[in-house]
Amino acid sequence: MDVALGARVVPAGETELAVLELSQNLERLGIKRLVLQIHDPAFPSTADEDVGRGSPNSHGAANFIGFLQGLGFNGIQFGPQGQTARSTPCPYDGRLFPHDFRSVALKPLVEDTYWRGILSRKTLDGIVQAKPAGDYRTHHEYAWDEVSAALDEAFACFRARGESDAEVDGDFAAFCETHHSWLAKSGAGVVDAKAAFPQFVLDRQRRVLRSRFSELSFYGDLQIGMARDDAQEFASLFHPDYLMGAPPSRTNPEGQPWGYAVFHPAQIESGNAQAFLRRRVQRMLSGFDGVRIDHPHGMVCPWVYRRDVQPPHVGVRSGTRLHESPNVTEHSELADFAIATAGQLDQSGEPFGEGWVTELTDEQVQRYSVLIDVVLDCVREAGGDMTSDVACEVLSTLPYPLRRVMEHHGLGRFRVVQKAKLDTPEDVYRIEQACSNDWIMMGNHDTPPVWMLARGWCDGRRGHDWGEYLADRLLIPEASRAAFVRQVESDPGELVHALFAAILASNAQHVSVFFTDLLGMSGFYNSPGVVNDTNWTLRVPPDFAAQYERKYREGSALDVARCARSAVESLERRG
Repeated sequence: MDVALGARVVPAGETELAVLELSQNLERLGIKRLVLQIHDPAFPSTADEDVGRGSPNSHGAANFIGFLQGLGFNGIQFGPQGQTARSTPCPYDGRLFPHDFRSVALKPLVEDTYWRGILSRKTLDGIVQAKPAGDYRTHHEYAWDEVSAALDEAFACFRARGESDAEVDGDFAAFCETHHSWLAKSGAGVVDAKAAFPQFVLDRQRRVLRSRFSELSFYGDLQIGMARDDAQEFASLFHPDYLMGAPPSRTNPEGQPWGYAVFHPAQIESGNAQAFLRRRVQRMLSGFDGVRIDHPHGMVCPWVYRRDVQPPHVGVRSGTRLHESPNVTEHSELADFAIATAGQLDQSGEPFGEGWVTELTDEQVQRYSVLIDVVLDCVREAGGDMTSDVACEVLSTLPYPLRRVMEHHGLGRFRVVQKAKLDTPEDVYRIEQACSNDWIMMGNHDTPPVWMLARGWCDGRRGHDWGEYLADRLLIPEASRAAFVRQVESDPGELVHALFAAILASNAQHVSVFFTDLLGMSGFYNSPGVVNDTNWTLRVPPDFAAQYERKYREGSALDVARCARSAVESLERRG
C-alpha cells in the first residue's frame, strides 16, 4: 500500500525512513507533542458508511488517523464528547457523562463478528443512500434521527437473542456495573439498558481505536460548560442566582453570556464539587490519555453575572469575578465567597482586567487551585505526564489568580500565532513569547483558517510585515533576507510554511494543528458568537489523501516535514 507523504506518493518501503527523519527533526527541535485537532463530526467516512456525520470509530477515520501518522503527528485532540440536543451542533453545550450516540460507527455493528450482526446491512445502506448531499458538511439532525433508529434496531436484536456466553453480553453487563453511578437515573438506582447500550458501544469502539493506534496520544476536551439537563439534574451543586460567561476581552470586547452553571462556593468548601468533578474527569479519561482544559478560568476565577439581568449581554458586561469581589457593590452577595481581599485589588481598573488582583499568598493560591487539582490528580492517577498531557486553553486573558495557579503546577498556555500583533513586542501571541510548557498553534476551531488569512495578508501590507517578522524568527541570513521576505509577502503558501517552521523552531514543546490548516481548507469551522447553518459542520473530505496530494503540489497544504527541516536549519543558525 502506498501512503501520501510530501510532494509525491511514497512507496511503503520508504515511508518508515521519511517518518524517521521527521521524528528525528522534531526531537532535535524539542517537540514532545505534534497534535492534530479535530472534533468527532468532522472525521471523514468511506462511501459505504457515511451517515451524514463523522465518527472517530469509522473506517474513514482510521484511514485518516493512519494518514496523520504518516505525516508525523503523534497525537489527536478530540472535541467534547458529551451528548448534545438534536438541534444543538455546538459540542461545548453537551452533557457531562453521556457521550454523543452519533459518534457510534454503524458499519462495525453490521460486519464485526464481536457484535454478531445486530444491525442489518439493509438498514445501514438505506441511511447512507438517503443522506443529504454534501460530503464536506455534517448533517446533525439527519444523523440524530437515523443513527438513533439504527441503534434502537441494534439493541432490539441484541436483546432478542437473550443473554448468552458471547463476549459482548458479559462486556455489556460489566460496563453497566462499572458506570452504574451515572447510568442509573437519580433516585431510581436502576440502569436503563436501552439508554446504556449506545454508551457501551461507544466505549467498546473507543477501546478498539486506541488499541489500533496505541502509539498515539488521545486528548479529551473538558469543556467548562454543560447542557441544561445537567444543570437541572445536579442543580444543588450550582449557584442559583449566577451564571458563568466570558468577560470583555481582546477577542470579544462585549463579553459572552454563555449561560453556564457555576459551582456554588459552598459546594467547593464542602468538597461536593470536587467529588462531582472527579467523577466527570474519570469518565472522560476512560477513553483518553490526556486532557484539554477548556477555559480554565472557569475553574479558578470564573466570571459570573446575575441570572435575572436581561438581556444577558447586559448582564455579562456588568458581571464580576466570583472569588474576587469582596466589596463590589453591585454583587455584594458574593463578598463572603471572596478569596482575594480588598487590599489585594487594584480597583482603579476593571474587575475583568488581568491586574484586578495584585498579590496572593500561597494559601490563597491553593484555595484558587482546588478544582484544577482534581483534574491534575485524575490525569496523574491515569499515568499521564503533567507537562504534556494537560493543555490549558488560556488565550488573550490571564488573570493573576490563574497565572499563579498555572505557575504553581508548571502548566503552559495557548499561543495562537495568527492573532499576533506584529507591532507589539510584548504581545502574548507572538512566537518568541512561547515557553517550553506552552501549546503553540497557527489557529484552532474558533479562528479563521490560516490559508484564508494568508491570502488576505499577501494582498495587503501585512504580508510584508509577516515576512520581516518570520525572517527574524527563522534567523534568515542577511544575504537571503530580502528574497525571503519577497517570497513570503507574495505567496500565501510560502507564508504559511514559514509561519509553521517558526512555530516548530519556538521554545514551545507542544504544537497543535487544526485539521483545516493541515489540509489547506479555507472554510470556517466555527465563528464564535454566530448562530448559522454552517457553524460546526465542516468535515474532512472523503478523498482527503488525494486532495492533500494535489494541494501539496500546488503549495497550498501544510508540508510538516519541510517545515521541520526549515526549523532545524534555523536552530543550526542559532548555534
